[in-house]
Amino acid sequence: MKKNLITTALLATLPSLAIAEQETTTLQPITVYSAYAAPVNQDQTASSVTVLTEQDFANRDATYVSDALKTVPSMAWSASGGRGTLSNFYLRGADANHTAVIIDGVKVNPVTGYGFDFGGLSLSNIDRIEVLRGEQSALWGSDAMGGVIYITTKSGLYKDKPFNVDFDFGTGSHGTVSGSATLSGYNNGFYYALHGDSQRTRGISAYSADSFHYRSENGSSITTGGAKERDKFHRDNASLRLGYDAEDKGVEVLAAHSSQNVRFDNSYAGETAFDDYTRTRDTTLKLSGYLGNDQQLFKQQASVSHIKTDSDTFSAWASRYDAKKLNTNYQLDINFDREGAVKQAVSMLAEYQQAKYDSSSYSTEKSLIEKSIATEYRLFSEQDHSLSISGRFNDSSEYKNAFTGRIAGAYRLSPNIKAHASLGTAIQNPTMTEYYGWNSRYLANPELKPERSRGGDIGFLLESSDKRHSVDVTYFARNVDHLISSEVVDLITYTSRAVNVDGTSKIRGVEIAYNGKLTDVLNAYANYTYLRAKDSKQMELVRRPKHTANAGLAYQITQQFSTNVNISYVGKRIDSYYDENTYTSSRVKMPSYTLVNLGADYQLSKNLTVYTHLNNLFNKKYEHTVGYGQDGRNIYVGLKGSF
Repeated sequence: MKKNLITTALLATLPSLAIAEQETTTLQPITVYSAYAAPVNQDQTASSVTVLTEQDFANRDATYVSDALKTVPSMAWSASGGRGTLSNFYLRGADANHTAVIIDGVKVNPVTGYGFDFGGLSLSNIDRIEVLRGEQSALWGSDAMGGVIYITTKSGLYKDKPFNVDFDFGTGSHGTVSGSATLSGYNNGFYYALHGDSQRTRGISAYSADSFHYRSENGSSITTGGAKERDKFHRDNASLRLGYDAEDKGVEVLAAHSSQNVRFDNSYAGETAFDDYTRTRDTTLKLSGYLGNDQQLFKQQASVSHIKTDSDTFSAWASRYDAKKLNTNYQLDINFDREGAVKQAVSMLAEYQQAKYDSSSYSTEKSLIEKSIATEYRLFSEQDHSLSISGRFNDSSEYKNAFTGRIAGAYRLSPNIKAHASLGTAIQNPTMTEYYGWNSRYLANPELKPERSRGGDIGFLLESSDKRHSVDVTYFARNVDHLISSEVVDLITYTSRAVNVDGTSKIRGVEIAYNGKLTDVLNAYANYTYLRAKDSKQMELVRRPKHTANAGLAYQITQQFSTNVNISYVGKRIDSYYDENTYTSSRVKMPSYTLVNLGADYQLSKNLTVYTHLNNLFNKKYEHTVGYGQDGRNIYVGLKGSF
């Protein structure tokens, strides 16, 4: 078999694996749904985007969405304990609430305005994940300053028969038990998917049980650890998708409900005195449809969705809130140049969103209405050149109206090298808590301004001729004005409020990502991110490591047996430690750590596979977020099948 120079060099370093190489397989094209107003082949995109499929989830030893996201470039994270506890991500140095999270076309960022909680979101019903990096408010509105996480669940649309059963059951360390089942099918354009899953674990302590010693920036010593109780987690999910797709017209109904209980620690003093936990129930309904397709002059799309959230916290500081979010949107695509070497199109979008928030801390229900219009022009050539220009005007009932824009382009310099760049602006509206306050200790500030950013990236994609290997090197930068922080307004009562910080916060970084098919039975990925994120006073932003890296190998040893190994490195970073005895906060220097995970699966029959994950192989003791525990060595064993 003929090989290119990259493949030959890699095989020379892996002689024992080269003998397993088989005939070259054709790589299937990858479609990206988040980067433009219409789906586009990944080869034509000018944006920095990572696409993960079910095969990637398995190769990266992932059980939860957060497991998969940790392996993506420029993705820093925080967690308030073990499985199920509050988990957020910081994309390209942006805050946790600066990333729009889209699930099946529904923007699921919470009405509170805080970042989406990935702590309990399982991969059992997830078909694919896209991580789109950079300013994306021109297409996705507020919450997309750092980028977009676009998640698609299983629908049954691409099944080859009317009735299918998929299941996955497993058990592991700390009394972990989980199970999922999906009934799905397709027939003459009609499709359906009925899914249910449940996860529960006795867990570990949210606060660290092991002791850790740190040094603050002012030189003082800080010690964490000593927690005793386990913090349980239990989550149940159910969803139904029904639809009809005839390639030029279609309609779909989506209904989903989840209920979860998460134990947490509110203080060391009250760790065993109070059984702190939060019960959250989410219900999502969506009706969508389209008329026309990309090969016709006009394509129209419309949807209406509603999310209802009920959250109750039981602890010494009990609270509750009810939130509702109604969203309607319409999109018209005009594909005025559909044939030939160059294709051009324009999309026009209109969106209306109403959010309501009722909390035990408010005497009246709070509401926010946002109306926006947007447009996008895009051009693609057969040589993989591309150009897109987009803009969005946002009319808010409470915050200042805003316009955001973005331009992105790519140019293939040769069959093996493509240059890509983007430049855009983005906004982030204040959260409900920042704007309206939260009880008498956190005051309202109606004078808050939305955060604004200007940013862009430039990079080069290098590919082998057969596209079995690729390396993407990207430099990115972002300036943020009106960054929202908090200030103490009364030192005696410790009353505080949200404020806009003067000056400009600056974020700079470099991403390097490799993906390769070393042989037909050996796949590899590796990425490295360098990040410098500082506020207007040149202070490092918390929980943003300067260096992060991930790498993995997946080896199909025989037709039935495969293994994988994944390594993650998180560099030194600054975190904020709150001392519950002195009621003071200090900036803490957190050390780096490295984790190694192993995985294996064996196909028992055509329809049954047994698999196992051995995580944190070397039993590394560490805190990712200061004060909060992380799991040591742990194992998970499962059985999955399809009929």
